[in-house]
Amino acid sequence: MPPTQRNLGFSQLRVGIFVLFGLAILAFLIINASGDFNPFEKKMRLKARFAAADGLREGSEVQLAGISIGKVEKVNLLPPGSPEDAKVEAVLNVAENLDGRPITERIRTDSTAQLVATSLLANDKMINITPGTSNGSAVAENHVLASTSAMSINQLTQTGNELLQQINKMAIPTNEILTKANRGEGTLGRIINDESLYNNLDATVGETKVTLAKLQSTIDRVNRGDGSAGKLLNDPELYDNLNRSVAQLEAISKDLRAGRGTAGKFLTDDAIYNDTRAAIADLRVSASKINGIADDFKLITNDLNEGKGTAGKFLKDERLYEDARTTITRLNTTAEKFELILGDVQAGKGTIGKLLTDETLYNNVNQTASNVNQLSSEGTKLIYDFRQNPKKYLTVQFKLF
Repeated sequence: MPPTQRNLGFSQLRVGIFVLFGLAILAFLIINASGDFNPFEKKMRLKARFAAADGLREGSEVQLAGISIGKVEKVNLLPPGSPEDAKVEAVLNVAENLDGRPITERIRTDSTAQLVATSLLANDKMINITPGTSNGSAVAENHVLASTSAMSINQLTQTGNELLQQINKMAIPTNEILTKANRGEGTLGRIINDESLYNNLDATVGETKVTLAKLQSTIDRVNRGDGSAGKLLNDPELYDNLNRSVAQLEAISKDLRAGRGTAGKFLTDDAIYNDTRAAIADLRVSASKINGIADDFKLITNDLNEGKGTAGKFLKDERLYEDARTTITRLNTTAEKFELILGDVQAGKGTIGKLLTDETLYNNVNQTASNVNQLSSEGTKLIYDFRQNPKKYLTVQFKLF
């Protein structure tokens, strides 16, 4: 006889409880494997505000740099009067730990929450949080993150429609321009339909080909070493000379840096630099003195122009000029009279003339000078004899009988 409810034994009840417990564990493992449910994981709430939800709903995914860290718990409309960029508030339920470390090490006060689309064509949205930097601090519970919104498919569609409208507006004048160009009107029409322009362009292309051929010939000659340019590029002796010149310049540069020679000492010797500075200082002093002299000279010049002082009066006083003219006239008159006297003297007129021109007087004077010389010679001998033998002239003889 089958057992009834009244006759249900403890063993059967134990089997039912065990089966029920196993089913609960299996359901938990299945749900936990999906990553959407973990009753032992600690959560924290963050907030982000956007201008519009636009595809964001409860249960939308929350990511940190592309890694899933939670879900959107709810989406609320903010009261009227809120800022234009904060009409909707999303409450984010994210894990407190990520890879065994606190989530606040990655989500900082300078992190931003961006509303992004899950696919190109779908309008579903999720929130992606950018990691913060060391400049920000750790976020707290219910912290409101700064937010940005990505462009949605509706916005792309609206932008595309506006772009099509602009293209349609531009197509009308473009069609008119092309019609006129086909009729040969305007500059573009002449360029398209004028055969002479084509002929000129063809001739230009032909001339260009000739020029390129000549240029190629010139390049070939240069490669063969012909001409000045060819020797400049292909002559190894020129390269060697240039290399030696560079080596000499390097040696001169080393000598200059080492302070060798006059130029090297001039560049590296501090004494020359100090002497140069001292000379410049002296030049500045001299320049200041010259400026002072120039100022004094300017004052003197002003005084001369104003007729001050002796020199000024000499330059400006007309009376002094008249006196000078009178004096010069008198000197000229005196010079004329003196010339007349000299003419009379040369002619032997007057006492001075006879004195200068009479030979008899000259002979008498000459004879007198000879007598004076002879007298002087005799007097000298007498004095000498007196000094040698004074007794000869001082002895007096008395004879009475």
